[in-house]
Amino acid sequence: MTEHTAPPTTDSAMYQTMHRQPADLAGLLERGWEPARQAAGLVAGATRLFLVGIGTSYHAALVGEWLFRTIGMDARAVLSFDFATYPDHYPVGPGDAVVVLAHTGTKTFSGRSLERAREAGATVVSVGSLAAEHPGSQLILRTVERERSAAYTASHTAAMAVLAQIATEVGERRGRGEAAELRAGLTALPDQVAGVLAREAEIDEAAHQVRARQTYVTGAGPNAATALEAVIKAREAAYARIDALPLEQFLHGPLITVGAGDVGIVVSVPGANPTAAARTAEVAGVLSRIGLWLWLVGQGAPGLDGASVFELPAVPEVVSPILAVVPLQMLAYRVATLKGVHPDTFRRDDPTYKEALLSLQL
Repeated sequence: MTEHTAPPTTDSAMYQTMHRQPADLAGLLERGWEPARQAAGLVAGATRLFLVGIGTSYHAALVGEWLFRTIGMDARAVLSFDFATYPDHYPVGPGDAVVVLAHTGTKTFSGRSLERAREAGATVVSVGSLAAEHPGSQLILRTVERERSAAYTASHTAAMAVLAQIATEVGERRGRGEAAELRAGLTALPDQVAGVLAREAEIDEAAHQVRARQTYVTGAGPNAATALEAVIKAREAAYARIDALPLEQFLHGPLITVGAGDVGIVVSVPGANPTAAARTAEVAGVLSRIGLWLWLVGQGAPGLDGASVFELPAVPEVVSPILAVVPLQMLAYRVATLKGVHPDTFRRDDPTYKEALLSLQL
């Protein structure tokens, strides 16, 4: 911590925005279905659907890929840098649709991705804040007001919810039974997120562990994106020493570097694919036997009675990242408070980082 960094309080923008999520999600469910229907009308007939974003928006795109594949679309999440910079490797044309996720609308390569998709004749839809400008987008689906903290929370859950709404509408057009499950899962989210946010005390033990130790996060299927998002949040909000990989990728090499006394966070949601759930429990068991302090987000695992568990209600697996990410947001915030790091600043309150960041355009 630098001396000029004031410890955050509940007055921080991250804390306030994080706790606004139930109301924001409820608002989307009230006003967002008509825009989602319009978007579904634009993208439903696409040969391929590209979901493009960077940072937290890329993690939303990864979840979106699972959502749209659930209802039968050929959906592909792509980093905006790659989509804009490698056109020969990501060909796109009039039969395709591109959804660009850009909360602020100011990131360089998300803007270039919009331009590239428009020039290629693709259908172009975008997801952004209430104030975001997305030149070239045929339809902007609005999420929440622009976040004041650098550590995005509500805009992320809202972006995933918007993608789920569009996928639901496309699924209903196609007569897919999964659409009803998606709609029911979305309807339950505001109350479920409120319930998670009310359990701050349950985060405390994990936060004290993460504050002082090397931490590893993993999850399977759509919750690989949840694990990756945990890293962005804990690094930018609390400067934590934390890494993540998708579950099976974590096993094949990286697992060997973990050690006794490290922290393992395993996203293990109820209602997951049975094979994925069993494999997730196996990995958690390996981490426990090595000697990691273990935090299971979602549900416990057989034979791991000593692990700390943050239980979550069952929701459709492809919707679960919207809920499962919330305790990890809370964790990042709590670690920041323990370290006396202000989560809103993106370290621009440190002259060295401020000057370095001024040398490039995000």
